[in-house]
Amino acid sequence: MLTVSHPDSQQMNPSQFPFKNSPSTTMASSAPSPVPFGMSEPLNSGSITELLAKYEAFKILDNQKKDFFDHALNRLKYLSERLVQERSNFELERTWLKQQLVSAGQTGDHDHSSLEQNPYVLVLIDGNELIFRNAFLGQGDQGGRRAAQALFQATNEFAFSTIHALPDNTKIVLKIYVDLEDLCSIGLRTGLVSNGNQIKTFVRGFCQDKNLFDVIDVGMQGRAVVFDKMEGSRLVAANLAMYMFDKQCKHIVFGCEDGEIYAPILKRFTEKIETTQRVTLLHGTEPDRHLAALHIDKTQMNDIFRNTKMDIHKLVDHVAELDSVPALLMESVTPPLSSPATSRSGSRTAVGTARTALPSIAHSRQDSASSISSAISGVQVKPKENPWILAAKKGAAVKTPPKDIPKEKEQWPTDYVRRNKKGQRIDPPTPEFKKDEVNRLKKLKLCNAHHLRHDCPYPEGKCEHDHVYKCNPKELETLKLVARMSACIHGAECSDPKCIYGHRCPFPEAREGSMRGKACINGENCRFPAEMHNMDIVPVRRLKIT
Repeated sequence: MLTVSHPDSQQMNPSQFPFKNSPSTTMASSAPSPVPFGMSEPLNSGSITELLAKYEAFKILDNQKKDFFDHALNRLKYLSERLVQERSNFELERTWLKQQLVSAGQTGDHDHSSLEQNPYVLVLIDGNELIFRNAFLGQGDQGGRRAAQALFQATNEFAFSTIHALPDNTKIVLKIYVDLEDLCSIGLRTGLVSNGNQIKTFVRGFCQDKNLFDVIDVGMQGRAVVFDKMEGSRLVAANLAMYMFDKQCKHIVFGCEDGEIYAPILKRFTEKIETTQRVTLLHGTEPDRHLAALHIDKTQMNDIFRNTKMDIHKLVDHVAELDSVPALLMESVTPPLSSPATSRSGSRTAVGTARTALPSIAHSRQDSASSISSAISGVQVKPKENPWILAAKKGAAVKTPPKDIPKEKEQWPTDYVRRNKKGQRIDPPTPEFKKDEVNRLKKLKLCNAHHLRHDCPYPEGKCEHDHVYKCNPKELETLKLVARMSACIHGAECSDPKCIYGHRCPFPEAREGSMRGKACINGENCRFPAEMHNMDIVPVRRLKIT
């Protein structure tokens, strides 16, 4: 047998062969059983501890896997149960919503039906700017009836030809805010009417046949409710807001002329497309630049309202009947003092009908209608004493309630200065202070001496203030107030009957602070001295000794 050996090694011992389980080894020797891999080394305490640690780690991992699957299965079970519950709740809610939808649809149909039962178109008019034609005003009661019918037909035709999908049962509602006394005096001075009684009977006839036609007189408050620029804006804005968003009001026809007052109000309600389409401007003359700039529809009714301006600023001859304007408006319509019919809110018409009454007046104007005529002509003119005027005055005198001031004006001589018991000069009463009107007149830069006493101290053409402007009676009264805001240099001792300046502070008394009851609202900055405040204004007769 040939044996080959490696030259650099000795013959290998079979026990040192690396493959202990090889066939050659098995065949060469009969070993008892194979030894697992990695276990050829003898066991010791360190190996056993390591094996136990690995075993414990495997147990922990198995427990974590078990906990994970238990949690996942429980979560799946919970979510499945919630899904079933939510589906059940959803079905219940859907059933309830269906019932609510059906009920809401029925309610909506009922509400829509209710709204369609009383649709209306509102006509809101400033009666001192949009004036009826002479053919109506001059015919009294019949003219009023004809004017109401013509206005109703014109509005009805406009509404149904312009407003989309207007219900057939739409009503026409009309409200006219007017100062009847002012309208009456203007009508007499411009020849619009021949006598003041025509205005009263016109309004009575106007409201007689149309139950939804109202004429609201604000003249007894000196136009402080509607046509004063501050209070009027508030009232008209409130009316427009109320009707603008009333679903039963299908459209508003707004009649006015003064864009300076009404354009800002209308602009606030026409900024949105849905409200712009709900308003139409009704005008007589061509709209001024303020109204023309508004993006709203405009219309005219030339057969009903004047389309030319009246020159109410020109001076005309004295009209005696102007002195009885208040009596004409109150004649046979003023309720007794004990009558409960003193609320303006329930009045359909200012001059009254069989259904309504004129409210009693607690305080009459400081300036009566007779002052209008004296302001026009410059002197006090006694009216014609015809029986009709005397009867009207007598009726007014009986029914006018007592006032806090002297009951009748004494006829002081024109060259006489009224004084109190201390000898201090007493100025005639002035109209209510209206900031906007005062500021407007101040901007005109009128010559007070020329307009109030016709005696400008400057040579002709040398005065820097306006002599051309023609003031109406109310502007003259306001101009007197403006002049009296400047203290007279002679103080309360002034004896010039034609003096137009102030001899007592015309500003309201201070009601707050340290100056309360002692000075006016101007406090220490007032241009009037202390002795011209809180003066006694009760006149006494003083004899002239010559």
